[in-house]
Amino acid sequence: MKTLQRRLRFHRILAWSGFWLSVMTACSNAYSQPKQLLITTEPAIPFHMSNDDGKTVVGSIADKVHEMLRRSQIAYSMQIMSWNRAFELARTQADTCVYETARTPEREASFKWIGPISKGDWGIYGSPDKVGKVTRLADLKNATIGGYLGDALGEYLARKGYHVINSFDDEITLRNFLVGRLDYWTSDTSQAPLMIARNAAKDKVALLFTYGTSEYYLACNPGVSDEWIDLMRSKLKEIKADGTEAKIDARYPN
Repeated sequence: MKTLQRRLRFHRILAWSGFWLSVMTACSNAYSQPKQLLITTEPAIPFHMSNDDGKTVVGSIADKVHEMLRRSQIAYSMQIMSWNRAFELARTQADTCVYETARTPEREASFKWIGPISKGDWGIYGSPDKVGKVTRLADLKNATIGGYLGDALGEYLARKGYHVINSFDDEITLRNFLVGRLDYWTSDTSQAPLMIARNAAKDKVALLFTYGTSEYYLACNPGVSDEWIDLMRSKLKEIKADGTEAKIDARYPN
């Protein structure tokens, strides 16, 4: 009888051991599966854009990010969407990065930063008759200024107490200005001229003054591994040093 009980206990132990071994193996396999980064951005010609309904993203900045990730041998997908959604996904979702993101003190702790990948000035745009008359932020104290959700420029002005009205897209904000719904428009000076040209508005809107400058980065969720962050940083340095960055820029003349 005792021998039978010992055999039963032995078989139970073997069964449980096999069960836990299979669980541990499954967990180990799941952990070892290669992760994939999600890279998000907004449409901004010629910096990051899609000509095939979002299946691929190309442009002078997008191509540098592609090349950096290719050299890093990191699996990834890149998606183009509204800026606010792109930014919020990277802020809240592990293994997600967003570009081009202004690196500000308010955002510093929310991301791991790779870059800079570009830079630009912050501009105030208005009707041409205001050129030379409106030259500083203090002149906009009682005005409505157009920005767009998630953008550092509008966030900065709102914190300073200015009346900022946001849309979901910078070009929509420009159009709201053009039809008289806004007094002024704030935008990065590297992107604004292209939007103005696309809307045939060169005689209707002018740069009045700049009030800041920013370097823009690939901003990654804190959950992205330090190993990947260091690898991408080193590959971005390579791209700048070996002339690849200049070659990419030459493909997309402004």
